[in-house]
Amino acid sequence: MDISGTLRKWWSLRGSQPVLLLAVAVLLFSFLLRVPSADSSVLGVLERLSFDLQSRFLRIVLPRPAPVEPILIGIDEKAEDEFDEPIAMWHKHFAKLLDALVVAKPAVVGMDIVLPSKSFDHILPGLDYSFLSSLARFKQNVPFVVVHTIDKSDKLVKIHLPYLKVLGDESFALDRVLEDKDRAARRFNEWETVGEGSLPALSGYIARKFGKPADPGYIDYTIGDVFNYIPIQQVLEWQADGNLAELKRRFRGRVVMIGYVGGQQDRWVLPAALSEWERKANGELPFNQPGIVVHLQTLRSLLGDGLISPISDTFKWLICGLLLGFVFVPSNRRTYWFAFAVAPVLFFTISVMLITVKILIPAITFLLLLWIAVMVGAVADGTRTLIERNRMKQNFTGSVSPAVLQEIMAGNMEGGVSAKTAEVCVMFTDIRGFTGLSESLSPEMVTQLLTRYFDRMVGCVHRHDGTMDKFMGDGMMVFFGMPRQMENTCVNAVKCAVDMVSELSSLNEELSSEGLPPLKIGIGINYGKVVVGNIGSTERHNYSAIGDAVNVASRVEGLTKRLGRPIVFTDSVKVRLETQTGFEIFDLGEQPIRGHSPMRLWGVGAGIAIAALPEAVEQE
Repeated sequence: MDISGTLRKWWSLRGSQPVLLLAVAVLLFSFLLRVPSADSSVLGVLERLSFDLQSRFLRIVLPRPAPVEPILIGIDEKAEDEFDEPIAMWHKHFAKLLDALVVAKPAVVGMDIVLPSKSFDHILPGLDYSFLSSLARFKQNVPFVVVHTIDKSDKLVKIHLPYLKVLGDESFALDRVLEDKDRAARRFNEWETVGEGSLPALSGYIARKFGKPADPGYIDYTIGDVFNYIPIQQVLEWQADGNLAELKRRFRGRVVMIGYVGGQQDRWVLPAALSEWERKANGELPFNQPGIVVHLQTLRSLLGDGLISPISDTFKWLICGLLLGFVFVPSNRRTYWFAFAVAPVLFFTISVMLITVKILIPAITFLLLLWIAVMVGAVADGTRTLIERNRMKQNFTGSVSPAVLQEIMAGNMEGGVSAKTAEVCVMFTDIRGFTGLSESLSPEMVTQLLTRYFDRMVGCVHRHDGTMDKFMGDGMMVFFGMPRQMENTCVNAVKCAVDMVSELSSLNEELSSEGLPPLKIGIGINYGKVVVGNIGSTERHNYSAIGDAVNVASRVEGLTKRLGRPIVFTDSVKVRLETQTGFEIFDLGEQPIRGHSPMRLWGVGAGIAIAALPEAVEQE
């Protein structure tokens, strides 16, 4: 199947072009949206990076407090050094901590610490009882939730049965965080995280304790200051000293989380650096932070104004459809300025503003779709322009000189009748005795002979950047300097004339071998001011030059036979050749010019073959 041929045929049907353009834009957009997968696509990666960037930007430019600020009791390396027992046997320390919090009466306590999986009474009798009794008292006095974890096979990790019986299923939540493809925690979706019919997620459980919904959305990393923690050993010290006032001041009515703040396990990449205790020596905060930070920031969002909600798919695809319409917008500087300068700032500003009111738009998706539409439209416009240029080139090739055609193609040539004054070098050429020669040949042979002659002469004109004005029987009018500018128009004109004589000599050798008589030409050149441009009527005009300098060049060409020189030019041309070498110039004196005052004329003879000279020339 000829796909390219089919596409060209479709493109030639004007009504199918919009459909084809939309199809190309949609295919490119789908590639960015789905390849290699929806999670790992270019758009997916860029949208995640955009969310991170906007979160950090807002934290710097528009810092806002969290309506509800959880407080963290942290277990750090210092606590491990101060307590003699291994963490698995910290029963009495946790029991004392809970007893202290019972006095403080927090609003709710979340314990992000996995309960023991077995008894340690055989090592230290009574160890289990102290912790179990504290848990029982705590559950009766304070809303309380403790985490349950899942192993690699998605099964609940074993907890020692007495703890399960004391707390009951209603006191457990799953310690799982929803991770994106880059292992970053940006979203909260309880059922996507823990699965339907399972235990609730830790943050969702606590939110519902406050009567807040736990609907899915993006965690708002723009609110609240960096987190710090109160070490567990500090709380135990206040409890041991009987400092009940400090315990109440710190924890009463607050959302309290208990969790690990050190170590290299359970760490997540976050859009914003929030763990103050991990500040580096150079003052920077790492973005790779403990899992407890994710729970804390999620609670800030859920207990405050809620999570950030993406716009609906209906609204999203409606905007995408409108942006696709840019494939039909004319490709010009204004369009490019809007798409590549204004739109990025506009989309970023709108997106940042909407995040502050808990709305998330896929700004990168919109921006890339706009760019795709504009670029597809630009390629389409370029294709149309190229087709028109090729059509124009085919139509005008052979009708105008390459220099004129180039100006037309570049859009520099004004349409209609228009002209301006310019200084150019004008050349006229004519074949001597061609009338008599044509009488001895058939019309077909005359036409063939002229074609061969003009092919060579026009080739010389184009090689030296001349502009063909017109053919006049066996004669030609050429000028140099418009529309293509050149350093010295007279040098180009004289070199072209010498080249013409040389080409004619070569042509005459061919004609001689064919039994045909040689051709002899005369070339007149003049420099001066002319009016040049599209000259003629409004319905029929051509690029030409008129003026006294043109008339003088024609008269000078008519003198070549009498003066015995194939190339004759005026003093205004000779003046502009004085800096050039390589020309053998002859002073022909002051000569009468028909219809004009006498002028001093010059000839050039370097490299000219005798066969090309007019009939009156017998010697140099």
